[in-house]
This record gives sequence, C-alpha cells and structure tokens, in this order.
Amino acid sequence: MRQISFTEDQICGVFTPTHFAAIFVYFILLAAALFIFRHAGEHQIKLLTLAAAATATVLEVIKIAVRVSRGQPGDDYIPLYFSSLFLYAAWLSLAKNKILQRMGRCFLSYGCVIGGFLFIFYPSTSLPKFPIWHPASLHSLFYHWLMLFVGLTVLTKLYKPDIKDFFLYFAFAGTACAVAAVLNPILGTNLMYLDNPFGLGFLVAMREWSPLFYSLFAFSVQSAALYFVMYGVHVLVLRFASRKNRTPSPD
Repeated sequence: MRQISFTEDQICGVFTPTHFAAIFVYFILLAAALFIFRHAGEHQIKLLTLAAAATATVLEVIKIAVRVSRGQPGDDYIPLYFSSLFLYAAWLSLAKNKILQRMGRCFLSYGCVIGGFLFIFYPSTSLPKFPIWHPASLHSLFYHWLMLFVGLTVLTKLYKPDIKDFFLYFAFAGTACAVAAVLNPILGTNLMYLDNPFGLGFLVAMREWSPLFYSLFAFSVQSAALYFVMYGVHVLVLRFASRKNRTPSPD
C-alpha cells in the first residue's frame, strides 16, 4: 500500500513550536492526573494500572493490525522496544505472584518513568516523521504519557527502593534485549535499538566506530544502567524528603 508523504511544513518535527506546545500540554495533563490521584490507595492504583494496560494493549493491537495490513516492516509493529515493555510490566504488576508483581512494579517505577520523561523531549519515532495530528503521533504521545503517569503513580504510592530489585529489573529488561539480539539478524529489524541509535549524534558516532560496542552499550544501558540511575535518584529524593520532614519548624 502506498505510504502518504508529508511536507516539511506539515511534519511536527523536534524542538519546533508545535513540539514545545506538545511538551507543555503533556506535563500539564500529567500534573492534573497526578493531582486527581494524589490520595489513591493500592486498590485504586491496581484498577488504574489495569485500565491503562488494557487501553494500551488494545491500541497496540490496532496499530499492529494497521501496519501489517500496509505491509510495513517489522520495525514498525513488533512491540519489542524499551517503551513497549510498559505493556508487559503493567500486566506483570497485576500478577498474584509476588516476584512477578515486584518485577512489574520495579520496571513501571524506573523504566517507564525515565522512558516516558525522555520520550517527550526526543520523540524520535513519531514527531520527526508525522504531523502532530497524525494517528501515529497521537498514539505515541498518549502511550508515553500513560506510561509516565502510571509509572509515577506506582513509584510514589506503591514502590519502595531495594537494590536487590536490580536482579528483577535485569531479568525483565535483559531478557527483552536478549530476545531482540536474536531476532534482529533473523528479521532484519532494529528491536530495542540494538543495531541503530536512531539519529542521536554521539551514538551514531559510537556505532560507526564499532557496531559491536554500540550494541553492547545499548544492551547494558537499557538492561542495567538506567536502573541504577533511577535507583540513585529515588533514594536521594526519599532522603531529602525525610530530612525535610524532620526539620523542626521555627517558633
């Protein structure tokens, strides 16, 4: 099926006025949603996660069906990228098994928060190619917004940092990277961005210098390094909040 092309004026692009407007709306809606759910308990958060997981799954199935019907390559529809892991983590967080539930909550709290936050500043898979009103752009914006919202809600309400959770995070994200590493040469894809950094300058230079080093770097960042970054930030924020609460108020 012939793909529709858009002019430069129609395409949203990155760091354009339209993109900055999208960033503004993204965070305004996020702040409003977090305010509404500020008193939510565990049961309400589980219902929220269930609704988010079901909504994201249905939209993903529709996206896959449309892109397969158009004969687009596997890169465009196989749900095996860092952001795609939100789908699986959300369902895992609802499991009755405590280990699987903890694994899901860990990735929602760390992987989804950093993924949803970074996406809006560099939405490389949608806004540089489509107008802001295009279904691909709207789906991508909504999906990552939902990912960040659910992640922050779980992080602030249900998840407590534990360095031992690294093994759960690594088992989850590392397995996804390992599967992608196996499938990429077979399918000719770039799942988990293990073969192509998608335009980021220093990563492109790294790949040109050594494709193997880049792949190992992408693997380690997604399956391990991001966990330690988020764990460190989480612990620092909790310590700061604890000290602030212990500080006596002046008479």
